[in-house]
Amino acid sequence: MAACGVSLAITVALKLLAAPPWAFALGGTALAFLFSLHRGVCRFADVPPLFMVSTVWEGVLDYLCLMHMCAFMFLGVWLSVPALLPFASWALLASVLALFGMQYYRIMTRSTLFLGRRKETLIRQGQRGSGYKLPVQYVDSESRSAVLFNDVVKIMEVKKPYLQDDFGLDDLSRLTRTNRLYLSKAINFHSGRNFNQLVNYYRVKYAVELIRKDSGLKMSEVAEMSGFHTTVSFNMAFKLNEHTTPSEYARSLKKLT
Repeated sequence: MAACGVSLAITVALKLLAAPPWAFALGGTALAFLFSLHRGVCRFADVPPLFMVSTVWEGVLDYLCLMHMCAFMFLGVWLSVPALLPFASWALLASVLALFGMQYYRIMTRSTLFLGRRKETLIRQGQRGSGYKLPVQYVDSESRSAVLFNDVVKIMEVKKPYLQDDFGLDDLSRLTRTNRLYLSKAINFHSGRNFNQLVNYYRVKYAVELIRKDSGLKMSEVAEMSGFHTTVSFNMAFKLNEHTTPSEYARSLKKLT
């Protein structure tokens, strides 16, 4: 709504000033670029808890590419202006040089020029470790995707559908009453995991509880009770999430007793 209001105000002002058509084009593209930039910064504001996973970082890079495209689009609109204004050719040349200078600096410093150096440092420090160290938890946001993801977390924690070895994305889609594509995107964005990785996270979490209750259980039994198809897939998922094997974890518990 704010963007619409600003756009309307600029249009009315240009109309009252009897501005030429190219002024409307320049004003419109500039406003679209600034609005997209603002939305991107707001969207990726929660850096410390959110960017520790590579999935979200890839989203930032994708958005950064969009910003570059918008900048070149803005310069493209300027191509029609030099014939109308004497200073426009110099402004276009300065804009092109500035944009390429920014790109050179970005490549040399491995900076996005989007989030700020301090935030990018936090991101890289967090990504040196495994993104799976972060637990799956409720998201403190009222966005549509956050509400959907919180429903997913509630379903997984309360109903435990992941204990079924044939549990799939379509099943979760029916439980959340949404389409699988949007559901998959919400899971990826808010957890840094795809659907299968999310399911394995909860299965491993359940397996840990079983082992803690009875460290004498056979790992094949724990795998089956936790919803895994095979012991091999169970061992791989357990190692990825807990950074140890199920057997080693069970032996460590026995040493404590």
